Amino acid sequence: MSKNAKNQLFEILKNLGCLEEHAAFQKTLLSPPPNSQHSTVVTVIFPDGRAVKGTGKGQRRVDAELIAAQSTINILRNIYPELLVNWDGIYAEAQAGDALIKLGIYLSVSSRTASEKSKELQSLEIDQHLAKVFEQWKAKGDPDLAIWGNNLGEKKKATLVESLLWRRYGKHIMANDAPLQLQSLLKNLQ
Repeated sequence: MSKNAKNQLFEILKNLGCLEEHAAFQKTLLSPPPNSQHSTVVTVIFPDGRAVKGTGKGQRRVDAELIAAQSTINILRNIYPELLVNWDGIYAEAQAGDALIKLGIYLSVSSRTASEKSKELQSLEIDQHLAKVFEQWKAKGDPDLAIWGNNLGEKKKATLVESLLWRRYGKHIMANDAPLQLQSLLKNLQ
């Protein structure tokens, strides 16, 4: 992540699928040169309607902007940490969600052949399909998708759906001792 607070703020927005325009910087010259004093207020409006304002003052306009951006980031860390997306964690959950999709298909009680199940799996787990599911859930007002902007790529949308599948169904499907049993399974494969 960038060391520049303004760039960090833009990265946070990008991670949520938002454009830089979601952060509006209002700059004011408080006192003219030679002892210039600038003030900046940055207002960030998130897709779910939350607004966060940070302020900053400095001798140069750029200093005031950086301080305001850092102030906004601090507010996010302290009050809205869920808006600071951890994609590594989401990717890990998505892998588990992908496994649930596979289990759902192959363990279904239908009388379909293995070949038919394989075809169904291929149609359900591709990014294009999962991205459509993301759009459908978002359009229906899914609260877990409210923070996400409109500029996520197909892969990230698909990843979020798989991650949500794990969050929503993993605990219902996995027994309490599942990690221990799976560890035993893996040990038998070595």
